[in-house]
Amino acid sequence: MSWTPDQPYTPLPPYEVELACEYLLAVQNPEVDGVSALIESTHAEPMPTFILLRLSEDIIRPVTDLADDADPNADSFVLHKVGDILLAALEEWTRSCLPSALFDIAHIILGFAEGILRKEGKDIIDTLKTMRTEHLERATLAA
Repeated sequence: MSWTPDQPYTPLPPYEVELACEYLLAVQNPEVDGVSALIESTHAEPMPTFILLRLSEDIIRPVTDLADDADPNADSFVLHKVGDILLAALEEWTRSCLPSALFDIAHIILGFAEGILRKEGKDIIDTLKTMRTEHLERATLAA
């Protein structure tokens, strides 16, 4: 599932972006949004784990990839490699332990959003909702 610049990359369709973000919100706020009820009610195809794995690429890759217009330096190469390793680990985790990977991938994405994407003074739920809106806009444009 790893994407490299020489391969065509297909973003998630809007429905899957929405579903993946619903899973993240349910994992982040389990007392309000039950993940098992969400999975049961949506009968998600492909499996929710694979949708979250694809979303993790859409979230992590833009933050860690080398920018086309930036001057590459040691830090940018390290960040790029860290992103590659994180995504490879998530893929391997999914292959090795599919049943628990949904929650594990969700927690990794939530930690990434909390530590890297969340703006000062913003709540993680607000960050997730903003992220959902941005990814839905991209998915709609790509569709």
